[in-house]
Amino acid sequence: MSFAAVRRTLILLHRWIALTLTPIFLVIILTGAVLSFRPIVNSGQGPRPGASLDVAVLSQLVGAIEKAGQPGGISVIEGGRALQVMAQDPAVAGRWDMASGAHTPAPAGGIDIFRTAEGLHKTLLLGLGLVVEVASFLMLGIMVAGPFLAWLRFRNSLMGWHTAMGWLLLPLTLTSPVTAVMLSLHIGTGSRPELPRTKRPVAISQALAIAGRDLDLNRLAGARRFRGGTVMLQIAPDATGGNGGGFVVTDSGVTPLVGGPSLVKQIHEGTWGGAWSGAINFGISLVLLGLTVTGLWSWVRRKARNRVRPVAAGGDILVAHASQTGTATRLAGVVFEGLIAGGEKATLAPIGALKPAEIARFPLVLLIASTTGEGEVPDGTRALLRQLKSSDLKGVRFAMHALGDRSYAHFCGGGQRLKAALMAAGAVEALPLREADGDPSGAFLGWVDTVRSELALNCKITGLPAVSPPVALTVADRQRLDVPGTGNTQETWKIWLEGTQDIAFRPGDLVRIAAGAGERPRSYSVGSSSRVDPRRIALTVRLHEWTADDGARRLGRVSGFLLREAEQGVTVEARLDPHPGFNPPTDPRWPIVMIAAGSGIAPFPGFIAERRASGRAGPAWLIFGNRHRDGDFLWRDVFEEALADGTLTRMDTAFSRDTDDGARVQDRLRQHASEVFEWLVETKAIVYICGRRAMSEAVLEALAEVLVTEGGLKPEAARAEIGQWVAEGRVRVDTFN
Repeated sequence: MSFAAVRRTLILLHRWIALTLTPIFLVIILTGAVLSFRPIVNSGQGPRPGASLDVAVLSQLVGAIEKAGQPGGISVIEGGRALQVMAQDPAVAGRWDMASGAHTPAPAGGIDIFRTAEGLHKTLLLGLGLVVEVASFLMLGIMVAGPFLAWLRFRNSLMGWHTAMGWLLLPLTLTSPVTAVMLSLHIGTGSRPELPRTKRPVAISQALAIAGRDLDLNRLAGARRFRGGTVMLQIAPDATGGNGGGFVVTDSGVTPLVGGPSLVKQIHEGTWGGAWSGAINFGISLVLLGLTVTGLWSWVRRKARNRVRPVAAGGDILVAHASQTGTATRLAGVVFEGLIAGGEKATLAPIGALKPAEIARFPLVLLIASTTGEGEVPDGTRALLRQLKSSDLKGVRFAMHALGDRSYAHFCGGGQRLKAALMAAGAVEALPLREADGDPSGAFLGWVDTVRSELALNCKITGLPAVSPPVALTVADRQRLDVPGTGNTQETWKIWLEGTQDIAFRPGDLVRIAAGAGERPRSYSVGSSSRVDPRRIALTVRLHEWTADDGARRLGRVSGFLLREAEQGVTVEARLDPHPGFNPPTDPRWPIVMIAAGSGIAPFPGFIAERRASGRAGPAWLIFGNRHRDGDFLWRDVFEEALADGTLTRMDTAFSRDTDDGARVQDRLRQHASEVFEWLVETKAIVYICGRRAMSEAVLEALAEVLVTEGGLKPEAARAEIGQWVAEGRVRVDTFN
């Protein structure tokens, strides 16, 4: 069995043993914390070494107490000024003043906290001592196994603190379960001496009289009724620290308890050093409590993530969108607001974030769906397509407006695939599919008019979402990012476009550029931020080239134009579109993981620049892959500088064609699975994936494998979880073919 398989097994055992026994662990730990106060409370209560009691007064007071009732035991308290009497009879129990004999009864209904805690600690007050012993063995096992399951790394997260406490305080915290196990196995406890017997029961006052012939009762700490009618006396040490201990009194004499409590027992109970050893035990209890609670809370949060999060139904109409770059989202928002303004009850949601059962709650669904890649549904909707195969949507009617571009081979392919999946699940069309080619404005308004008239809905639309106006940008600078002649690299350039006035944009937004009139524009991710420089936009452009059927070398229209024709100073007309689904978090302190291959690195220099400019950059991890480290480590200087100044927390690379590497980004995710799991689950980092579709699919599969190996999920459940995260925006994907 491989180490990874063994580790997975240990993780599952560690988790489920701890989870199953958490109630018992909590009882043991909390009662142990209470019992750790016993040596603290008792410290200084009895006679101090060298102190002296008035034995005659003591004997007289005990005799008077016994006339009032039968005490179970007495303790000398307040430095010898009073007795604390334990008894069932309230007329006897409580404090007795040594000088005056005045009695202060114990509070009505009061309980002996330490005795009750001891009963819970040892037997759960149910005679379940064996259960407690087994729990002690298992607690020791999971504590010893813990450091092997997670390496020590200092992270300010719930499980980061859990791991740090487990690692750094392990030698201290082990003393509690180790000594408990040793006591269970009678290891280091010494042999049990045979206790003396008495012919007739001895009262405490009688025991004092008998023991007074042989012992110095001036240093009496306490007395209690013992086994077989005997009495046990506890004598405090003298001024030199010696001649103290326990003694058993019978009707015929006094027998010392040889050896006293073993060192193992003293360590377990925290009595070996008085008050300060009890304080150490209390600290150990607090650490064990912290480990138990943080472990339990981590599991509770994991279960909460796995629960279905139902959408709040606001009425009979669901306005849903399947969007890749945000256009469908904005149009769906217009429809939703129009329905609300018209008095209709509606709910707005990304359809990929819904479970089929949630969709089935709505009799009518108005859906706007875009297409990505070669006829694919948007990334956030892919998981829903799989779920619809085994779902029942009978009774659901839907009307869809599909967005597309006829210059692509599969016009509106995403919308058509989604329509087919809905109908296969039993849903029926309320209206025929309406398709939009390119700019959706006209087709969208026509679709809304049809929805109003055919479905009798009151939808008051006052306008369309604002469309970004064309902007003139000048090619300000250009720099090649790959190194020619260092291997089979792909020609890639950094281009700076400059406007004549301030422009609002964020990293991840899209710049759409056409090489000429009437040609299909090409979209490029913005790799800079207007919060740093509102006039300069950075692009990463890879030259698209191929060999045609006639053997001639061909260049991509837009990349060829930008890299071969548009010299520095040339002005190009572009359109800048917001892409909120792939912008960095508004709060720069939020942890992020950026995963890219090749020119997919395009938006991430802007992420770094914006977070650095904020002065509040949170944890950021970059995983980048390409062909050759020395040939196409794109934007290398930017990321290494960010790593040096702390804007970038961690960077891992994978260069598939280097002989000493040969890895891809998904391989790095598997290699660092435990850290990836912690970033995903504990710190709730947002994951950004940018690159070719094949790469993104491999990365999503690797993330699912991390949930299997580190989180204990089954493969299908893990894939469903990742799909849900994509739909919710916790994992964000921007792909190209």
